[in-house]
Amino acid sequence: MKIYTGNFANVKKYQARNLEPISIALSAKYFGGSLYRPLNPEWSFKDYGEKQYIPLYNKKVEKLDALKVLEDLTKLSQGRDIVLCCHEKEGDFCHRRLAAEWLQKELNIEVKELGKCEAKQEVLF
Repeated sequence: MKIYTGNFANVKKYQARNLEPISIALSAKYFGGSLYRPLNPEWSFKDYGEKQYIPLYNKKVEKLDALKVLEDLTKLSQGRDIVLCCHEKEGDFCHRRLAAEWLQKELNIEVKELGKCEAKQEVLF
């Protein structure tokens, strides 16, 4: 199973590629898919700028067991490749990239953002 990140605006594109979008957003009003709350930020994090937000979010996820997170995500996706989704556009500051960095570090995997990869300028969908 591969893990990607992306935003809700592209959910239909992900589904067309047989990827399972999973929300890690605080709210997902119009999203009808699976939610994975352990990777959500806290509501109070919205009160902080990026400099304060990053260590708060990292402290939250560092309390999680990465293997358990992977197991939970595998169950939610029924083994399909997944896209961890929230609202922000690609390139904007967002907790999904912090979650991706944590997963990469803890599980020694690559978690790409779907869309234009800045390093390669290649379109992944």
